[in-house]
Amino acid sequence: MRVSLLLSAAVLSTGINAAPVANPTPGLLSGLLTTITNDLNRLLTSLGVKVRTDAAKLHGATINYHDQSPFTFPVVTPSLRRFVHDIIWGKGVNGANFINWRTFKANGANLGGWLEKEKTHDPIWWDSVGGADAPDEWTLCESLGSACGPAFEARYASFLNTSTIDKLASVGVNTLRIPTTYAAWINVPSSKLWHGNQQAYLKTITDYAITKYGMHIIVGLHSLPGGVNNLDIGEALLHDAWFYSTENLNYSFQAINAILSFIKSSGHMNAFTIAPINEASDNLAGFGSAAGLSDNATNWVNTYIDGCLKQIAAVDKRIPLMLQDNFKGASYWAPFYDASTNLVFDSHVYYFAAAGTYSEYVNPAVCGQAQYIAGETKFPVFIGEWSLQAMYNNTFEGRKSVFDTQRYAWQKYVAGGAFWTAVSYATAAVDGEGTQRDYWSYIDLINAGVITSATNASYC
Repeated sequence: MRVSLLLSAAVLSTGINAAPVANPTPGLLSGLLTTITNDLNRLLTSLGVKVRTDAAKLHGATINYHDQSPFTFPVVTPSLRRFVHDIIWGKGVNGANFINWRTFKANGANLGGWLEKEKTHDPIWWDSVGGADAPDEWTLCESLGSACGPAFEARYASFLNTSTIDKLASVGVNTLRIPTTYAAWINVPSSKLWHGNQQAYLKTITDYAITKYGMHIIVGLHSLPGGVNNLDIGEALLHDAWFYSTENLNYSFQAINAILSFIKSSGHMNAFTIAPINEASDNLAGFGSAAGLSDNATNWVNTYIDGCLKQIAAVDKRIPLMLQDNFKGASYWAPFYDASTNLVFDSHVYYFAAAGTYSEYVNPAVCGQAQYIAGETKFPVFIGEWSLQAMYNNTFEGRKSVFDTQRYAWQKYVAGGAFWTAVSYATAAVDGEGTQRDYWSYIDLINAGVITSATNASYC
């Protein structure tokens, strides 16, 4: 980590401790801080925003449903009754109109593991190219050297195609949430992530989904320069230098500009929502809970989002911004933004890591949790990621009810959701029957008769 990244933390708050440096003179330290402050101010002034410092006093209530502890489930006596619901899924693109997330109901799927590679969901390919010892995309590409580009380009082309979209559309999918790395949009010289033809592959799929099926597209930045959460999905393991770095913030704004250019040139500007950040955390020990993001980090995230909103408005303020709640819940973030902001919150709901969760407990939990999430009414809320795996006793027979219950509940109480993920080649065994692919791969679940157009096995 460079000195500039450490010192820039002090610009936001004296509560952040920089690593010790070798006895700088007071004059030198003052000069460095002044330079960093001026660089940050110039960047933000160019966008018409200021550094946010109001996290501690302005935030709303956090929610507990993401916490690993006390996020436990009591023993319940599940009902054998199941409900049939006649759900009509509208198109994600309605003529020339821009989407209204307050009224739209998303029946969505993520195209995860495609343009941002994850070993979990593509392990056979990962190992086949020599990545057995590489835990993340950064390390894999670095180890492959000159072979990285050809390997990644070939996998972008083969991982999924337009027939994948046809299959999703056959069961009413009207929304695609598509995670990308920042390297799909900009070339950061110090980065080991592959910067290639991701946008060309993205254009082929999105043009097809929009023009043939009227699908809405959420383009997401799953990683940001420097790393946003110390995990493989944030840039690389143990990378969190995005926080408090003016340089990395500048690169992030450049990536947003590139996404906006892509949207403008698509010919379907009303078909897109932009998601600028995903699962940010400056406290790895607290990841997956409200403790994963400090007040100082919240200030940095809000500063970034303010800048993104300005960038979007300069193109067309009718393009929505989707803010991932970073496991704090929508109610935590709502007070930071005026009610007129074109903003939708994205919450992630998983049961595979929730202590004590047997598969038969998931359905009643979903029915209650969906109503709880719907308590945030200042802005619409969308469930951007969910799956079928529970911690214990997963069964093939129970999958349809768990799927139907979640798909129904998310559209009944909030703005719908997007299943993670459309295509998975995961091989790890789950507790109970099968492997992760049997509970995470939308296409395989359609082929197995678990996902159907009809919703006839809902618990609520």
